[in-house]
Amino acid sequence: MVSGLFYPDDPVEARERLDSFGLKQGSGGTARAIIAPHGAWDISGAVAGAAFSSAAGLAPCRVVILCTLHKLPDEGVFLSDSIHFETPLGNLPVDAGTIYELASRNASLRVNDIPHLQEHGIEVLLPFIKYCFPGASIVPVLMGGSRPPMIAALARAMSAVLEPLMESSLVVVSSNLAINADAKRGLTQAETCVEALERGGELFCDGVQQGSITACGGPAIAALLQSGLLRGKRGGLIPDTFTSAVDDEKDTVYYGGIAFRNDVA
Repeated sequence: MVSGLFYPDDPVEARERLDSFGLKQGSGGTARAIIAPHGAWDISGAVAGAAFSSAAGLAPCRVVILCTLHKLPDEGVFLSDSIHFETPLGNLPVDAGTIYELASRNASLRVNDIPHLQEHGIEVLLPFIKYCFPGASIVPVLMGGSRPPMIAALARAMSAVLEPLMESSLVVVSSNLAINADAKRGLTQAETCVEALERGGELFCDGVQQGSITACGGPAIAALLQSGLLRGKRGGLIPDTFTSAVDDEKDTVYYGGIAFRNDVA
C-alpha cells in the first residue's frame, strides 16, 4: 500500500534508514510488548525505532502485530492466511499455526486476508520486524470496531493461545496515540493515553469506550491489556516526548512509543 511513500522500497535505503534510527540486531531492551506508530518514517520512524529498540534484545520466534482497520468499515477481527508478507528486506513468514489456534477460539475471529490488502498500519512496521528479528514469523491481526464484546473475544483468544508462548513471542500494537482537529486537545488526549497505560489496563479500556482516549489502535491495545498477557508490566513512553504532524484532513496526530516492562514499583 505505502511502500516507496511512507518508507523506502529500496532494500539498501531501507536498511540505512533503520540504521539511522539507532537499531541494532540483537542489541536492546527486553520488553515483551510495545506500541509503535505507523506514520511515514520521515515523521514517526525514529519514534518507532525507539519502541523497537526497547525489545531488540529479544530473539522471538514470532511477533504478534495488532492494528485497527483504517480504510474499511468492517467489524470483526481479521487474521491473515497469507504464506508471507513482503518487506524491502525480505519476506516475513506468517505463523499459520498460531493464526488458526486464535481463529478456533471465537467466531468473531475470522481468517480473511481481504482487509489486510488495504491496510497500511501493519505494513509500515514490518521492515522493523524483519530488521530486528530476521528469524521470526508474524501473526498479523486487524481489528474493526470497538464494541466491548469483540474486544473481550480477542482478549480471551489471545490469553488462551499466547500465554504459553509469551517467552518466545513479542507483541506489537501499531497505533498512533491521539488525533484531533484541535492540536491542544489532541495533546491532552495523548497525555491521557500515556497516563492510562502507566497506571493500568482498566483506566485505559474505560477511556477507549468513553472517548477520552483517541488512539487509533485503542481497541487493539484494550484487548491486549484485558488478555492478562502483560500482568506485572506497566507501559512507559519511549522516548519521553511526543512527535506530532498535521495529516491530510488537517487533524493533528500525536506519535509516541510505549514499552511494557516489569513493574518495579
